[in-house]
Parts: sequence; C-alpha cells; structure tokens
Amino acid sequence: MTKLLVEEYAATLQKEAKSPNTINRILAAVRWWARRVADLAFEDMRLSREAREDIKDQAARVGTVANVRGTRGQKGRHLAAGELAALQACQADETPAGARDAAVIALGWATGARRSELAELQRSNFVKTGDDEGDLRIHGKGDKMRTVYIYNGAAAALADWLAIRGDDDGPLFYAVNKGGKVLAGHGVSDEALAQMLAKRAEQAGLSESITWHDFRRTFAGNLLDNGNDLVTVQKLMGHSSPTTTSNYDRRGEEVKRRASKSLHVPYWKRGSKVDN
Repeated sequence: MTKLLVEEYAATLQKEAKSPNTINRILAAVRWWARRVADLAFEDMRLSREAREDIKDQAARVGTVANVRGTRGQKGRHLAAGELAALQACQADETPAGARDAAVIALGWATGARRSELAELQRSNFVKTGDDEGDLRIHGKGDKMRTVYIYNGAAAALADWLAIRGDDDGPLFYAVNKGGKVLAGHGVSDEALAQMLAKRAEQAGLSESITWHDFRRTFAGNLLDNGNDLVTVQKLMGHSSPTTTSNYDRRGEEVKRRASKSLHVPYWKRGSKVDN
C-alpha cells in the first residue's frame, strides 16, 4: 500500500461519481489501517529493522493523502402535504395491504425513518402510551437505537394495521400476498417497500417520482420550519452529527435575517434622548 496507489484509488472513486463524503470516509479508513499495519510491523520481531522502518515510512506517506474536496447536492426532494394526502388514498384499498401501506407511509412522514429501518421494525419496537400516541424504538445506523414519538394520524394508521396484524411477536409489517392474505411472521424487505411506494405513487397520480428518502428530507425540513432546534432534529433522525442534519435545512435567507433581527444591541444613535 503506497501513497500513489491510494491517490489513484481516490481518483477512481471520483470517476465512479462517489460523493466526496463517501470517498473521504474510505480514505480515513485506509489511513487508519496504514497506521495499524505500521504498529503491527513494529511489534513483529521476525522482520528486520530495515523492513520495519520501510513499512513505517510507507504508512506515514499514506497518512498524508489528503481528503478530496467538493460537495454534491443532497439526495431527495421535499414533499408537499398534498402529496401525502394523495398517497393516503391507499386507505380506500380495503385489503390488508391497504391498511399496512397507509401505516408505513404515515410512519415515514411522521418519523423520517430510513427505508431499511421501517423494514426492520419489530412489533416489540412500538409501545402505545395513550389514545392516538405511542413510542417507537428504531434500530439505526451504527447499531444505535433511538426513540421517536407517534401521534394523531400516524398513530391511528398504525392502530388500524395492528388491528389486522395482531399483537404477536415478529416483524411490525407483515408481507401480504396478491390474494390479500397476511403472511404472519414474514416481514417486508427494503425492495418490497420501494416497489410499494412506487405503486401507491402511481395510483395517487403524483406528477414527480418519489422515494423513501424524500420522506426523510421532508421530515427534517418540516421540523426545522416549525422552529425546532437542529440538535433535536438530529436526534430524531439518528444522525451522528448536526452537520449532517443541517444539509436537510430548506429554510432560506429570510430565516437567518429574522434570527439576526432578534438580537438587541444596547446602543443609542448620537443626538437621540436617552432616558435614565
């Protein structure tokens, strides 16, 4: 592993249109392993001193490989409330799939959960805490658990699905076959959720394509628009850093203008009368 080889690898990743963040995470891992190899070589007495020094020097050179620069537009788009209402027309589907799909869509809007997180939910992850409300535990990236809170329409949609599903342990969202039979014990996959959303979007007559990440981006944007602070939104989304969450902020310059205007500087213009 040489510095030149690592730089060529980074250039290849750029040609493959990998995002700067992805490439830099890979480079960080490569630099870590270079240091680890140097440590192992230092401890291996079977190697000559010259060999250990050579490995140490190579690792040091790899450690100088710089991160790539640049940014790439965030994936997804913000959804309008009318699009959610159109999607929820699947409630008219009186089969179990209609109730299930309405509940999954409602949770996507109300929690900002990733598609994989929705697919992996278990019945035990949801605890009803009152009428039309409950707590949902989500197993997110990095083996981290977070709690999100379900209210009003989302809780009602989930309750309607649970009335069909039952309270047995297992996946929260069961598969439903073409005949409308609920396949107890068999969960839904990532791909099944993607296909379901595409189907419901087509039925709803949406003019633009839609993905589960659009729900996540809209969730963050709605919370920030409603005046919630960035750290709170970060925790609800399961981001490790508020910097990542800030990329979902759709608020424009007017919000920053209002924030600046809210600050008070105790200064009186010269010649104005100051009351003591």
